[in-house]
Amino acid sequence: MKNASPDELRALRARAGHIARSLPPLERGADGSLTAESRRILEHRIGTVLRRHRAVGASVVICPPVGKADIFHHGYARLHPKTPVTASTCFRVASVSKLVMSFAALSLCESGQLDLDCDISQYLSYPVRHPAFPDTPVTMRMLLTHTAAITDDGPYGTRGMEPGCTLSELLAHPGSWRASEPGKAFHYTNLGAGAAGVIMECASGMPFDDILLERVFSPLSIRASYDPRWIEPVGDLADGYSVRGVLPPRLRYDAARLAARPPEAFDPERDYLIAAGRMITDSRGMEQLIRLLASKDGMGVLSGQSLAMMRAPQDGAPGIAAAGRGLNTAFLPDVFPGFSPVGHQGVAYGMCAELFADPATGAGVGVMTSGVRLVRQAPLMRAGFDLLALGFAAMNAKN
Repeated sequence: MKNASPDELRALRARAGHIARSLPPLERGADGSLTAESRRILEHRIGTVLRRHRAVGASVVICPPVGKADIFHHGYARLHPKTPVTASTCFRVASVSKLVMSFAALSLCESGQLDLDCDISQYLSYPVRHPAFPDTPVTMRMLLTHTAAITDDGPYGTRGMEPGCTLSELLAHPGSWRASEPGKAFHYTNLGAGAAGVIMECASGMPFDDILLERVFSPLSIRASYDPRWIEPVGDLADGYSVRGVLPPRLRYDAARLAARPPEAFDPERDYLIAAGRMITDSRGMEQLIRLLASKDGMGVLSGQSLAMMRAPQDGAPGIAAAGRGLNTAFLPDVFPGFSPVGHQGVAYGMCAELFADPATGAGVGVMTSGVRLVRQAPLMRAGFDLLALGFAAMNAKN
């Protein structure tokens, strides 16, 4: 997800305000849960948004500051055969994966295995330098803030998608680098995020998915993975569909086929495609990740200090001139009335996902879909943004 410009923030605030004003008062019980009638109203409104954007299926998770989450399921996880979305459905969340990776990266920092501000060449078996700035080290902090001057516009989308390509090959190619000096400017990149995942593997000596299982997923007691082969049963996996105009949805992400692949040998140099967008989880997993992002104590995953740093602007941090964001967290200041959340959007193979939480209030909203019509409400997708706006408005709309 790219940073929002001032004009984009103004447009988002206007749209969110309109959505909030259109939502009728919602009553909650003493435990903070929506009453049956209020839940029916909100479920209808969520369904209206999803139908307007021709969503195949979705789960929407609304975590109020106090009380249990309100979770809504809609449509289908798979179309052939038709399989309804349930609490057990596991969705791929695309670039929301980058935010979750940062939890694990900071955990490795806390255990002394990783340093945000060391030259990443220290963790790899070869030097990494921008060809035009050989004296400027590239650091993990740069990778996690998308300021490393790495770009996806070079060989990443061509040679990088071919079997046998390695991270060292991509980083040695001049086309993988922008004209700017590392640390000076924000430029969103999947290759940079993938490189961060490889460095985490090299620093820990463990496969990326094992790092996340040990440091994030197990402490939160959630079902999640960056590999569909480790989600059981396979019938819980949602497919991904491209949705356009009036044509039928087209299968773009066949989860069962990917889950049937044979295991591969651990080789960090070929793992640069994992971290940027492959995480899969269910609605309970999304709820716990929202709670973690909104928490003050780190929920046994991180210290409160590390979590606060992850959510804080990195401008002026070591080696960073301007980032406009935290460590894989983007900011939506005062976009939703009463909330200023941080988080990340994910879009891939027709699927749209959102994970945003407000540390000041402890509230958050998550969205996962198996396919939706992708219309941009820059820098977000309109369907995802409207669901975020409804979710945050629902936590304000009280009698």
